[in-house]
Amino acid sequence: MTVKRLRLQNFTAFQDVEFEFSPGVNVLIGANATGKTHVMKVIYSLLKVCERVQPEQSEAGDQLDKLFYDKLMGVFKPDSIGRLVKRTGGNHPAAIRLEYADAVLEIKLTNRKNFSVVHTGLPRPKPAIYLPNQEFLSLSEGFIAAYQNRETSFDETYYDLSVALNALPLLGSQLEASKKLIDALEKAIHGKVTHEKGRFYINLPEGKLESHLVSEGYLKLAGLIYLLRNGSLSPTGLLFWDEPEANLNPKFIALVVQMLKMLVASGAQIFLATHDYLLSQELSVLAETQETPIKFFALYKSDGARLHSQETGVSIESGNTLFE
Repeated sequence: MTVKRLRLQNFTAFQDVEFEFSPGVNVLIGANATGKTHVMKVIYSLLKVCERVQPEQSEAGDQLDKLFYDKLMGVFKPDSIGRLVKRTGGNHPAAIRLEYADAVLEIKLTNRKNFSVVHTGLPRPKPAIYLPNQEFLSLSEGFIAAYQNRETSFDETYYDLSVALNALPLLGSQLEASKKLIDALEKAIHGKVTHEKGRFYINLPEGKLESHLVSEGYLKLAGLIYLLRNGSLSPTGLLFWDEPEANLNPKFIALVVQMLKMLVASGAQIFLATHDYLLSQELSVLAETQETPIKFFALYKSDGARLHSQETGVSIESGNTLFE
């Protein structure tokens, strides 16, 4: 079961676009403010609600509306839900249509705060994890309490990630599906990750170091190791990763590509937003071997167009390789 399609109408940077996704890796490329992160966040938000919703809530209209409303507000952090509606010079509503497996989920919202959810069989998605572009292992200490007390302005993807990182490690046979990935990543950083009394440590050849003393590039990989170890990042789940290349040594890019290949082979579906040519090129080469299903989406604006402007908005082109 995978995300098949997403249509966005009058939503943030988009006037009317449709994405048809690969069951493997989906790569979103484009300049700043073209909505790459928004595409991933809206899919993640809707599926995360579906992942956690109880059967009795799926038919409770107002209650279900509130769950999706709250998640979009928490992930996008607008002043009001209407701020997600593209400014078009009128009161045109925004619409989101997501197709997952055989289920269809539609959400409509207006800048007058009207909000409604319609679904044809609520999706029952595989577990999803969202990795923001900022390294988070060293920031997670005390983060859950700070977020719940509204002492931080980070969006809800960071809170979800902090909760995921605090899950207990899997044991024995539960780890088998992730063992190859964990071993490859531990070999790359020459170390192991431990979580003790709310703080993360990296056990490197030179000794055991607090996560705050380790470079951000190493910590990004260390975070992946721990998420795999505790099952929050499932080899058969959904991974949303914003700018994997940020603060990462170029020598690790090939490792990231191999890890993505292994995840897809295990049954995962992956969404990436990137500015990095090296990462895109490595993925394109992998796509040309036809071993891993990969699709590229180029997001772009016409000259002079701005986010939320009355211009046409962001357009997309797609292909199975970077240069197709």
